[in-house]
Amino acid sequence: MFKPFLFITAAVMGVGWLSIPTASSPEIVEVTPEQILQPTLTSGVAFKDRIKLPNNMLCPEWSQLAVETGWQEEDLAKLDSVIHRESRCYTAVHYAADPHGGSYGLTQVNAFWCKPSTLYPTGYLQTFGILETCEELYNPRTNLLAARLIWIYSSNRHGDGWLPWQT
Repeated sequence: MFKPFLFITAAVMGVGWLSIPTASSPEIVEVTPEQILQPTLTSGVAFKDRIKLPNNMLCPEWSQLAVETGWQEEDLAKLDSVIHRESRCYTAVHYAADPHGGSYGLTQVNAFWCKPSTLYPTGYLQTFGILETCEELYNPRTNLLAARLIWIYSSNRHGDGWLPWQT
């Protein structure tokens, strides 16, 4: 009777000892790219717990951020195809062969929008406080916000918000 008691006690203590992390064993924490790229929301756009995603999206990881930066849910399918066509869903894309200094980021915003002009001496996007330099378009939040502002401009001026992305 004494031997089984010792065996059970030793087994319970052994399992308990194995489950206690030691100071020398670091805890591995998995972090997703979305968690790293989560800057604070500076606009008054409310976070939506659920958005309805279109079928067969190629870059769904940017949908929530697009809605947070002012894109409408009904525009997500077209925006997704633009992002995929322009950058293949990557943020650090610069196509230098485009005129006016190339295009930047997810939606390939042309440098024309962030360079000084006659109407906008500091640059169109700078006038609205979106960014200070074109290189900030590599940030996905800044890029989607800039693309939305350009979309609104094009929609008001030409009746088609997608005109800047037509080839």
